[in-house]
Amino acid sequence: MLLERSKLNGEGEFRDARMSATDVLRSVASHQLLTLGLSIVILLLYLIRVRLRSHLRLIPGPFFASFSYLPRLVSVAHGHAHSDAIELHRSYGTVVRVGPKHVSFANPEALSAVYSAYTKFEKSDFYLPFDAKTAHGSVPTVFSVRSEHAHRGIKRPIAGAYSMTTLLELEGLTDECIAIFQDKIKDKLEQAERYKIELDLGEWLHWYAFDVITSITFSNRLGFMQAERDVEGIISAIEGRLKYNATIGQWPALHKLLLGNNFVSWVANFVPSLAKLNTSRRIVEFAARQLQRYETKDREKLKYRDMLDRFRRTKSDGEVQMTDVDVLMAGVGNVFAGADTTAISLRSMFYYLLQNPKCLERLVEEIDDMDRAGKLSEIVTFAESSDMPYMQACLKEAMRMHPAVGLLLERIVPEEGVNIGGYFIPAGTVVGANPWVVARNREVYGEDADQFRPERWFGLSEWANMDDDTGESARTKLQRMERNFLAFGMGSRSCVGKNISLLEMNKLVPQLLRRFKIGLAEPAKEWRMEGYWFVKQLGLNCTILRRQS
Repeated sequence: MLLERSKLNGEGEFRDARMSATDVLRSVASHQLLTLGLSIVILLLYLIRVRLRSHLRLIPGPFFASFSYLPRLVSVAHGHAHSDAIELHRSYGTVVRVGPKHVSFANPEALSAVYSAYTKFEKSDFYLPFDAKTAHGSVPTVFSVRSEHAHRGIKRPIAGAYSMTTLLELEGLTDECIAIFQDKIKDKLEQAERYKIELDLGEWLHWYAFDVITSITFSNRLGFMQAERDVEGIISAIEGRLKYNATIGQWPALHKLLLGNNFVSWVANFVPSLAKLNTSRRIVEFAARQLQRYETKDREKLKYRDMLDRFRRTKSDGEVQMTDVDVLMAGVGNVFAGADTTAISLRSMFYYLLQNPKCLERLVEEIDDMDRAGKLSEIVTFAESSDMPYMQACLKEAMRMHPAVGLLLERIVPEEGVNIGGYFIPAGTVVGANPWVVARNREVYGEDADQFRPERWFGLSEWANMDDDTGESARTKLQRMERNFLAFGMGSRSCVGKNISLLEMNKLVPQLLRRFKIGLAEPAKEWRMEGYWFVKQLGLNCTILRRQS
């Protein structure tokens, strides 16, 4: 009896223990579900708050983009953000909400307000990954520095070196690069059957731009064209870093967790696919090597006073104005952006001319007329090219059709807020215009804004007093187009190397068209584009023949 009672008591205790454990598990599961439910509610409330952010909720745009950075990040990661931006504006209008606190605009009147010379709109943290990585940590460059005050301090001692007056004194260095370009083509033509060659002209234009920028900056042409390759892999290093900067810049907070973190950056060097993106330090070291070579040269024997020699390192009273790091950062800026922008604009010029034979024919005729009149030097000078009206119109149109930059030029709205396109945008919001969107604005450039038509810039003196159907004169139209031209940015933060690009393009294009007959190898085939800050073109394969004198 006692045994049976003991057995029953044992089974009861076991059942009680089992029920107690079950209750505990149920309680834990209940708490987990409650926690999960609360987390979901909090997340939804946060997303609703972001979506309905004061004033921004009134601005049209994709629903998902109103509370997430992912749509922007994915668009850039795929390399077609420039074309996506055009479609967004054509779907939603001139003012579009493209992120939780990001607004893209294409209003002509807003450009001068946001990008004026004395603007209160400072750059956003999108530019954070563009800081140069050195042994002393990340250092802002004249391009990446966010503060307008700091930007003025960086730019002041170097601005004179980028003036057209200075660059024209260095024109001979550009002539040397053009002579090498010509000679390489001539050598290939002599070795080819039927004196006709086919090559990737886009690649050669990139090599040319790099040889020029290293020549005028460091008095040391690296020989990209002579070697016919990417010297020291610097082009691929820049392209890799641009992919990272442009993509992660859409969500800048990620940078400190990724390649902006020293440990993660160190680990990334051991993963080949990540090492291609982790090249900021490598680019700085490349510029440092060029600077070191420069410092060991006998300056008295240099034929030209290059850009480095023109930086104002000290004031008249001897006060240091540029430290060694400042000089290095100026060199890094030239290396990082000085060749890509020029190469992109040159590719655009040749591509659209070759796609439009009548435009090409008219430009070649203009060049030949000056040549026959004895108005051209052995290598076309900048001044001579500037006297070619149609050449200038084609150049302007090529840069409009394909601006080098394909992302928002981001700025932070100051404390007083701003009105854009009828919407009040509060302080702290990131606003910006995409050069590709502005360049295709049909209200500014006409219904044929998607077409290459140099004549839209040409004939001001001839048409200045003629009115169109709306009573608007050609002069007024041209002034409006000029005000909306963002190929080099606008205001105090416009491209510091603008004159370098203009010098290189104005000399090379007429010189090559004067000496060679150039055509597309596959006229029906369109080139490919990759947009990671700069919108690079791929596949400009051309046939080249020597022209008969």
